[in-house]
Amino acid sequence: MTRKSGLRGGLPWDFYGIAFSGFLFEMGLFMTQPILTLHYLDVGASIMFIGFIIFLQSSLLIVLRMPLTLLAKRVGEKRLLAAAYFAQTLALIVIGLAPSPIWLYLVPATQMLASGSFFQLITSMNSNQAPPERQGDALGRHMTIVSIGMFVGPALCGVLVTSLGYRDVFYVASVFPAAGLALLLYSTRGIESAGHALRNFEVPLFTSLKVLFSDRNVAILAFIRAIYSISNTLLLTLLSIYVVRVLGYSPTDAALLYALVGIANTFIKIPSGWVSDRVGYRLVLFATFSIVVVDYLAFAYFNSFILLALAVTFFGACWGARAVTEWAFLASFISPGLKSIAMGYMESFWDMGASLGSLLAGVSAGVLSYPTIFTLLALLNLPTLPAIYALRKPSKTIEIEPKPI
Repeated sequence: MTRKSGLRGGLPWDFYGIAFSGFLFEMGLFMTQPILTLHYLDVGASIMFIGFIIFLQSSLLIVLRMPLTLLAKRVGEKRLLAAAYFAQTLALIVIGLAPSPIWLYLVPATQMLASGSFFQLITSMNSNQAPPERQGDALGRHMTIVSIGMFVGPALCGVLVTSLGYRDVFYVASVFPAAGLALLLYSTRGIESAGHALRNFEVPLFTSLKVLFSDRNVAILAFIRAIYSISNTLLLTLLSIYVVRVLGYSPTDAALLYALVGIANTFIKIPSGWVSDRVGYRLVLFATFSIVVVDYLAFAYFNSFILLALAVTFFGACWGARAVTEWAFLASFISPGLKSIAMGYMESFWDMGASLGSLLAGVSAGVLSYPTIFTLLALLNLPTLPAIYALRKPSKTIEIEPKPI
């Protein structure tokens, strides 16, 4: 192996080009996350309305994510992924332009294609460039690069929001997914034929889901993913409002907290992928979710900025370690032909959790104190621990033969 090949982990350069295009996509999302709900409030929306809009977006994804994944099989994953980048760019512009809460109904429509296609397509595309025994390492590298936007984005938001205001930050953020689209098209120029070939085959949806549902490990991963998504979405929906409107910190302070989440999330991914390949996925997941329970209790009782910063750092680290380990475990026993279907299926469980979490955010903020909400989130995650303990080492690869259409 040459020195250059060693530096890139034996993976092709296009692997990194695709990953960096994903980073640019995520920049647009996470650069605006610290001010999203604050901007919605300024536009005139209530917390209940904000929760409903996020709920509507997640609910649409539950219904449409799998059809979008199957559509990618027909038209080519590259083409649908490119459409997702364009949709993300458009969504940010729409949010920035919104003069009233009524405009916010357009957000789920514009962002549905972006959120419904991006993750499973770009992850399966890069996962297929690595051997099964290297999934933890490869996906750790991929997700680390993509996740850089989780802290660079909020940090840039903190720098710009005071001078530009909320609206202009959304306009600036829209430039990043547009640039990501250009990089994606360049990095996947050699994958074009594979995309065309996919249109000649179809993975039967119901047969695929039946095969996946019958596997114990897949069912457990779906359960813990849904539980985590409920609490994650609820916390992130309320965090900026809690920090700025309740605790009295500035929007720049809120952006810093989100940046810390992103830093921890990003830099834990390669180590956690490496560790999960060696000590086992179950042990890493069990440790991660144990810390998640403790961390939500910390949110309930920490009010000082330094302690909140510590809590969000652990929150981000657990988020990143959980994500890499879940996806690497799933990818290790799913055949390449079924991988995008399986990842779309798992993302649908995230959508279910996000729908419920966003709806609960709007309801609970009106009737419960924030410490009570965070304590309930800790209790919600407790059942994941016995579920993770029940995970078993896969005995075979899950696969299904495509049939011509």
